[in-house]
Amino acid sequence: MNFRNSINHFFQGRYGTDSLNRFLLALFLMFMLLYLFTGAFWMDILCLVLAALMSFRMLSKDYERRSAENQKFLQILASFRSRLGQLRNCRKDSAHRIFVCPHCQQKLRVPKGKGKIRITCPRCRSDFIERS
Repeated sequence: MNFRNSINHFFQGRYGTDSLNRFLLALFLMFMLLYLFTGAFWMDILCLVLAALMSFRMLSKDYERRSAENQKFLQILASFRSRLGQLRNCRKDSAHRIFVCPHCQQKLRVPKGKGKIRITCPRCRSDFIERS
């Protein structure tokens, strides 16, 4: 059995890489670059921990756990991107404020600068008073 076959045999059944590993790699490279400029000892330790975690995840044979970790990461990333998009949209629309109905959680857009106003939710018809 030659070297290539033994390497292929070793990697059979291993988890490999995914979105979480690519994120950890980006963190590793960022902290390694910062370590090169600052020389802070704790960044070196953090880089070693990140490298060990990436290696552990790639070489793991536990597909279910690694896949569940990746799915949880993707959910957190999606919620972060959604909130970032909401912040961008709020900055674009400087003439309105967004309120959330306390009863049904419907988002309501109200003009700014009107003082205290009574807002009626179009979905559940509940009234609440807010300062625009």
